[in-house]
This record gives sequence, C-alpha cells and structure tokens, in this order.
Amino acid sequence: MMFKILLTSMLFAVAFPTLADNAPLSVNAQETYLPKVNFPVWQLTLTSLENDITIQSITLNRGNCLISMSGRGQNVNKHLGYGQTLSFTTPSNSNFTQCRPLELSVQTSKGAFTFNWK
Repeated sequence: MMFKILLTSMLFAVAFPTLADNAPLSVNAQETYLPKVNFPVWQLTLTSLENDITIQSITLNRGNCLISMSGRGQNVNKHLGYGQTLSFTTPSNSNFTQCRPLELSVQTSKGAFTFNWK
C-alpha cells in the first residue's frame, strides 16, 4: 500500500507543470500601443534566468488569445542565454481588457512552466 501511495505521489509530481517560482524564466506583461498605427496590445517579455534554455512553445490564456509571432506560439524553438529576452504581443482593446494576461504556459527544454496573473 505504501508503495502505491509513493508511486502515485511521484507521478503527480512529474505530470504537473513546474511552479513558476522555480522557473528558469521571468515574465513581464505590459499594456502598450504599436508604433505608427496606435493599436492597443499586451506585450509579454520572457527573460532567461539560465545560460542555456530553448523556448519551444507558448500558450496565452489557454489558447484563447492570439499570439502575434510566427507560428502563433507553436514551434518557437528560440534559444536564449542568461539575460536574453523573447517578446511577443497579443491584440487588445482600448481599455486593455481583451486578452489581459491571466495565464501563460511556456514549454521549454527545461520543462513546462505556468505563470499566472490576478
């Protein structure tokens, strides 16, 4: 019985994404306007906290918000060194309520990480 409990606990630990507290990335989200066209967007910037990490895919608000980058966040395969960044935007509305970042899931060469905002 103890073996089953231990095995179940280990499977849950592996199955769930790593908490953002332990993430090798930091994330910043800010409201901004695209230059020249004055279009409101949320800009998200991932910053590497490790020397060698590859961003494989990105999902914003469980896929309910469009990611403005090649591949729409899939097959990103962007290598980052310590302190390097990857930025992308998602369209919003004039009061920045549309596609306000609530959850960002990032699949990397170091595992999957989920960042949440309130």
